[in-house]
Amino acid sequence: MSNLNFDKDGVDSSGVHWLQYAAFVITAFGIYFGWAFLNDANFHHFSVKIFKFLNCNGYNPLSYCIIRWKVDFYP
Repeated sequence: MSNLNFDKDGVDSSGVHWLQYAAFVITAFGIYFGWAFLNDANFHHFSVKIFKFLNCNGYNPLSYCIIRWKVDFYP
């Protein structure tokens, strides 16, 4: 995998498309973060806080989203 010369179709000399490399990296990160989410309580708590913050819709002001970040319970 030391050859990074892709042709105009995005295929390198070994016949692998660049999106296959990207899919491999995304899958590896997904497996790691899934494992960390299920097995590490601190990472799980941090992830839930991020999901709560991102779940704010356009009807709520940003201050409401920030308050949800500071509150430390799960609903």
